Amino acid sequence: MGADPFVTRTLSDQIDAFQQVLTAMRKQLDTKTPEERQEIEEASSVLRKARVSRGRTALPLTAINRRSS
Repeated sequence: MGADPFVTRTLSDQIDAFQQVLTAMRKQLDTKTPEERQEIEEASSVLRKARVSRGRTALPLTAINRRSS
């Protein structure tokens, strides 16, 4: 890829950290009753809708066409 080793190491560390958070969250969800899980799903849905309404659903990236015309 051509990236410096610290870049790939940092990204790998971030991925590992997110996976640890995900594992912890799943363990916590496993301890919840079906009713509690439903409430969590509803709250998550409300939060997703609120984020979408703010208009910040995509990363601010610029597309570059590298093909020659």
